[in-house]
Amino acid sequence: MNLKAYKFVSDDREPISIPHSKICYPPPCLDYVDNVDTSYPGIVIDFNNGYYLIEDGVHRIAKLQRGGIFESLFYVVSIEEYKQGIVHMIVTTKDKKVLKYILGEWSHNHLSLISH
Repeated sequence: MNLKAYKFVSDDREPISIPHSKICYPPPCLDYVDNVDTSYPGIVIDFNNGYYLIEDGVHRIAKLQRGGIFESLFYVVSIEEYKQGIVHMIVTTKDKKVLKYILGEWSHNHLSLISH
């Protein structure tokens, strides 16, 4: 299936520059790294001991780091804001259907930071 997905914060906050070393994230699937668009900021959830990257930003970070960039722009949301649905996602399927979702805790089971 050929999907394109975009996540965004539904208010007018500005992104901030964050060193990637302060963000917890899983390893990327290398098959997707070359095709990501790094011109858009990622989205992180602010925990007391660091930031947690929402999935699609993993490939963006990998591509930036391949190019020698280890700090970039991110929208920062609190755990409560995320649970309340401030992050939205639009998915375009290969047959051009556009699906819209409001994300929240349901999409991450129980939000808790894991060590990395």
